[in-house]
Amino acid sequence: MKHMKKLVTLLLALIMALALVIPASAATVENKTGHAYEAYQIFKGTQSSDSYVLADVEWGSDIDSTQFLKALKTDGRLVDNANKQIFANCATAADVAEVLKTEADNSKVAKAVANLAAKHRKTTFTASIAKDAKNVELPAGYYLLVDVTTPGEGDAMNSALLQVTNKGNIVLDKKYDVPQVNKSVKDTDDQWGEAADWCIGSNVPFQLIGTLPSNYADYETYKYVFHDTLSSALKYNGDVTVYFRSGNKDTQIASSNFTVDPPSAATAGGGTLTITFNDLKKVSGVNITSGGQIVVKYTAKLLNTAVIGQPGNPNEVYLEYSSNPNFSGTGTPPTSETPKDKVLVFTYELDVNKVDGAETTKKLKDAEFKLQNADGKWATVDNTNKVTGWVDTQDKGSILKTDANGLAKIIGLDAGNYKLHETKAPAGYNKLKDPIDITITAELDKGENTPALKALTIKVGTGAAEKGDVAKGLVSTTVTNNSGATLPETGGVGTTLFYVIGGVLMVGAAVLLVTRKRMNNTK
Repeated sequence: MKHMKKLVTLLLALIMALALVIPASAATVENKTGHAYEAYQIFKGTQSSDSYVLADVEWGSDIDSTQFLKALKTDGRLVDNANKQIFANCATAADVAEVLKTEADNSKVAKAVANLAAKHRKTTFTASIAKDAKNVELPAGYYLLVDVTTPGEGDAMNSALLQVTNKGNIVLDKKYDVPQVNKSVKDTDDQWGEAADWCIGSNVPFQLIGTLPSNYADYETYKYVFHDTLSSALKYNGDVTVYFRSGNKDTQIASSNFTVDPPSAATAGGGTLTITFNDLKKVSGVNITSGGQIVVKYTAKLLNTAVIGQPGNPNEVYLEYSSNPNFSGTGTPPTSETPKDKVLVFTYELDVNKVDGAETTKKLKDAEFKLQNADGKWATVDNTNKVTGWVDTQDKGSILKTDANGLAKIIGLDAGNYKLHETKAPAGYNKLKDPIDITITAELDKGENTPALKALTIKVGTGAAEKGDVAKGLVSTTVTNNSGATLPETGGVGTTLFYVIGGVLMVGAAVLLVTRKRMNNTK
């Protein structure tokens, strides 16, 4: 029995010793990224079943070793603290593996090596790894796993991965994210959001903010293009400026680093504004990193063709970006696109209804008004009563005249405080002595992906706020006029009385004259 136990012990020891020298036959790959890959063998060798260590290293079957080794010796990213090439003395695969061993914790080196290996891989590869693979086997070695899935909207390709086979599974996880873009519009309160209201004729400020992917450093080149579409009621003013934002600091990027189309102010509303960086990696004067953002600012004039009220005047942007971190060389880099981001610009109409103060169903024609804003400026309008601008003096402001229905309107106002001045009353009516205070209030949803006009109200003087028509963007108020007082006139009853009394006195005088004459004759 003792001899049997010794024999079993000896056999177990022999099996363990053999396990240390017999190469593992394969490693199993499990893919959790949702993308498909090709596995390129960079090194081959021997490997124990319980270790990542690769021994007896030789060049793998899927790498152009001559060009790869040359690139490792000359690439500017692969230098030590003394600025010397870390692979300068390497002549064999084993030499390269030994240097990589000393740089095992250096992610920058790993990324650079992966990039060079992707650039110098052969057209052949060891295995295909499907997007839902769970048991792909790879012979012992050091592999470059290259994403081969064409990305759709809001996606990109995974950075090339370096993996050493071992006794357990190789689990492929997503090692990238994608840029995001946000468009916002500044309101008159200086707040940025997804919705704002402005007067027709205003220069509306817009801002586009694009992020960079976390694996931006893995890209050799990086194309980055804003595609911004304006509504037909907004005309680009030709004033694009671009910044790199890091934390709270914006550093302007010189215009020589990008192109803008159209290159100057547009001649009409609508169209697409395109800001193109053919390669962000070549931007001069600014150190662009994945932790920052690219910010575009510009203004556009709100035209008199603007939609009043709902659904607003929409503007949207999407970002085109490089999507393959393994791309290198000449030609056009593969790109993908973000989902579109939309903002809305609103403007409103004010209706003034003029009626008789005693008989409110009676509409008064030819009352005249002028409108003043909170800055003390006076509205000017065109022949359709749409706002064209604001002037400094009342005499230059436009007259708003009521029609046969007693209606005067002004179209294209933003929310805010106004004073309505009656400058002329209808014939037979008294003009208002004081201006009417009017406050237009809009409740806007400025949240991301939910821009909307939710409510619209008008408050006149000290009265309660009244609801407007959200769909039409319309608020209205009724202004009464009282007729003038009835005054006494010359040529009335008093004058007639004087005529009667005068006539009686004349008759009496005639009678008296005749009587006296008769008396004298008698004598």
